[in-house]
Amino acid sequence: MKKLLILSNLVLIISLTPAQNFVSEDNLWHVKNAGFPGFFTTEIFKVEGDSVVNLILYKKIWFTYDSALINWTYEGLIREDSNVVYFIPPDCNEGILYDFNLEIGDTTFIKNRFCQDTEVQVIVYDIDTVDYFGIQRKRWLIDNSFNEYWIDGIGSQCGPLHSKYYSCIICPSWDLLCFHKNETLLYIKAGETECYQVSVGLDETNTSDEITITPNPVNRGKKIEIQTFERIKSILIYNSSGVLIESIMENFDNRTFLETNQFQPGLYFLRIENKDKKTITKKIIII
Repeated sequence: MKKLLILSNLVLIISLTPAQNFVSEDNLWHVKNAGFPGFFTTEIFKVEGDSVVNLILYKKIWFTYDSALINWTYEGLIREDSNVVYFIPPDCNEGILYDFNLEIGDTTFIKNRFCQDTEVQVIVYDIDTVDYFGIQRKRWLIDNSFNEYWIDGIGSQCGPLHSKYYSCIICPSWDLLCFHKNETLLYIKAGETECYQVSVGLDETNTSDEITITPNPVNRGKKIEIQTFERIKSILIYNSSGVLIESIMENFDNRTFLETNQFQPGLYFLRIENKDKKTITKKIIII
C-alpha cells in the first residue's frame, strides 16, 4: 500500500512538471491586430501562473494592449506534453492548440482563441527548416490559401492562440510581430522593425537625416557608425521592450562608433542627445 501511494505521488509530480518549450514563462509574443483601414494595435501575450485541473498542471496565458505590461487579461489554460500543446479557453473544454509531431499529409483538429468549443481542421502541406537569429527551427505549412505556418517553439505566424482564426472570424486580422524568450528577440516578422505598433497615440520618432547609423541591420560583433551634424552628448540604448540596458554619458565628436559584442541579436532603440539637448530616437537591428 505504501509503495502504491509513493508511485501515485510520483505520477502526480511528473504530471505537474511544467514544459519548457512553447509553454514557458520565459516567452513573450507581440501580435499585430489590424481592424478597419488605418487602425491597428498590438496584443502582447505571456504565460504566468499555475492551475491544476484533474491533477494535471496547466499554465495560465494572458494578454494586454499595455506596452508597460501592467494590465493583463486572462485568456485560458495551456499545457505541453510530448510536443503537443493543449488549450482550454475560458468556459470551454480542452483541445489541441499545436501538434509539433505532425508529418506532411497528417491531419488534426485544433482549438483557438476565437472558435470557442469548435475544433478546426489542420492539414500539413509542407515541412521545412528556417533560421531565426541563428536558431534552426522546424516549420509546418498548415494552410495553403492563407499561407499560415507553425514554427517550432514559437507557434503560429498569426499569434500564439490565433492559428486558423480566419475559420471563425473575418475581421480583424492578426499577425505575429515578435517573439521573445528571456527578453531576447528570437523572431520578428519580415519587413518589420518594431515589436509594438499602434495607429493612434504614438510617440513620434524624429526621422530626419540629422543622424545616420550604418550599417543597419548590423552583424553582432561589428561596429555601428553614428554620424550627426552636432556633437553627441549621450547615447541611451533600450531593448525592444523599452528597458534601458546601457547608458553612454560622455561627449562625442559628430562621428563615433558603437560596439555590438555585448548585445544579443534583436531590435534596439538608440536615444541620442546632442549638445543642445535635442533628442532623436533611432532603431537598429543586430543579427
